[in-house]
Amino acid sequence: MARDQKRGAGRGEPGREEDLHGSREDLREEELRVQRTEEELAAGTREREAGQVRVSKHVRTDREQLRVPKRHEEVSVERVPVEGREVSEADIGEAEIFVPVTEEEVVVEKRPEVKEEIRIRKDVVHEEEVVEEDVRREEVDVEDTTERGRREEGQTARSGQPERRPEEEHPGREEAGKENFIEKAKRKLQGR
Repeated sequence: MARDQKRGAGRGEPGREEDLHGSREDLREEELRVQRTEEELAAGTREREAGQVRVSKHVRTDREQLRVPKRHEEVSVERVPVEGREVSEADIGEAEIFVPVTEEEVVVEKRPEVKEEIRIRKDVVHEEEVVEEDVRREEVDVEDTTERGRREEGQTARSGQPERRPEEEHPGREEAGKENFIEKAKRKLQGR
């Protein structure tokens, strides 16, 4: 895939090399940029109503008994015979006498009195919830089908990147463009 993109990238564009085997002055560095994307999980919170607490008062009627001591007057009439007392004519007549008789009556008064207070408080409780979600990652495979790539394939598989030797630092002019381009692409894809 990288080889096909490289070949197509230079065709018909001025200032680009057509032939990788040209002179060193004609070689210009080409760069292949491939983006690798992956999804990352980011979790946050948002506030929502989880319900409500309903507080209601209702009236219940109970019958209570209360013992209250009270007193009252009772009238008793006693008739006592009298002898030897004279009464004048003026004392005889009609008369009416009222004698008040008292008693205590129970008076019931109802007063509201606060007996208790109900306090409703909201507390914030911190907790952790574990969430799981599938995430997608792009993986990039680079297949080097050039002659040099086939020679170094064994080294790449073992170490992740070809081992550099001092004599390989300055390869021949024909291979210079290919090698730099492919090595840069591999390093880019490997994140180095």
